[in-house]
Amino acid sequence: MLCLRLFSLIWVGVAVANVLHAQNDKQVIGDPVITPNDIAADAPVLYLIRFQNVGNDTARNVVVRDTLDPRYNPNSFFTLDASHEFQLLGEGGSEVRWYFEHINLPDSASGGPNSIGYILFSVQPYAFVSPGQTILNRACITFDDVSTICTNETIVWVDANSSVTTPTTSEHNWQVVPNPNYGQFEVRPGNLQPVHDAPSTARCWVTDMGGRTVWKGSAENASVAGAQVFLDKPVPGLYLLWVQSEKRLEVERFTVIR
Repeated sequence: MLCLRLFSLIWVGVAVANVLHAQNDKQVIGDPVITPNDIAADAPVLYLIRFQNVGNDTARNVVVRDTLDPRYNPNSFFTLDASHEFQLLGEGGSEVRWYFEHINLPDSASGGPNSIGYILFSVQPYAFVSPGQTILNRACITFDDVSTICTNETIVWVDANSSVTTPTTSEHNWQVVPNPNYGQFEVRPGNLQPVHDAPSTARCWVTDMGGRTVWKGSAENASVAGAQVFLDKPVPGLYLLWVQSEKRLEVERFTVIR
């Protein structure tokens, strides 16, 4: 734990020092693709929450809320580091709240880097989490009980093949057209320029938000061609499209409506 804490202090210090624009976001530190072996070894997932006062005045108090996915063991939760002193409520439960009272966080226009705070924490998945499942998570930050900003959603994917590396959002590489849709759509490359060193085939599949695979397929000449997808009687809601080529994994979220 000491080595992990030293790493976190060095990493976060560098990250915060280099932030030059507003940050109210959340990210996974390290590889967001974990394997059953990682879970069996009690390997934690590390999250970094960054928040910045983008208002017009000093924020006296800040509250950060995070609801842990039910596939995480709340008893394994641990705050590794934070930019300011805080009080923690909800440890051991699904909802965690960090209270930064009298933080006096200056606004971004006048405070620059001093207007930024962060939280680094770790948590372990339960042993029953199986390959193919995805764990999504976000945090919400409230400034002086007036303004609340919610972060992006982070994605942790459980994969039996540990050679697959970081999933990245595919907004610039793959598109679901149309989105939203009725369960019938096309997977199109977002970059219309051919990538000459790209593999000829990409493996594609669709999962629901619980990690259940509802469609599998492939796209020939993946850098320039698309693939037609027809979901069989899909339940309306959010879905994830996964596209894997060699060691690159991309994910795109879309909505199915009635």
